[in-house]
Amino acid sequence: MKTTMKTTIKATTAFTLAVSTLLLALGAPARATEHEHSHDHGKQGAAADAGAAVDEFVNAEIRAIDRDNAKLMLKHEAIRKFNMNGMTMGFRVADPKLIEALAVGDKVRFIPDRVNGQYVITKIEKLQ
Repeated sequence: MKTTMKTTIKATTAFTLAVSTLLLALGAPARATEHEHSHDHGKQGAAADAGAAVDEFVNAEIRAIDRDNAKLMLKHEAIRKFNMNGMTMGFRVADPKLIEALAVGDKVRFIPDRVNGQYVITKIEKLQ
């Protein structure tokens, strides 16, 4: 009975890891597509829209790095610019050189942007 439970746990863990790796490889924002819809999230008028467009750093932790495709999987705090809650999702990197010195587990802060419907990191800094 214990062997079956261990096998089930190992299989579940392997499946979760495989799905996460696949999402990163495909560049799919893990949950962002759920958020990319067109209803109002409470913005009130032009002042809120102008404030949302301001580039500001967002804190995050690196969960995975795909250097070949210049992508990061980040667990990030809320991104006010996109009125997005904190979550874990994939981002493209504008310049692959930005991620050369980064490692999984690093705490970072980054500036996100949206280019052709893709979330892109335009600047990233490792936190001390």
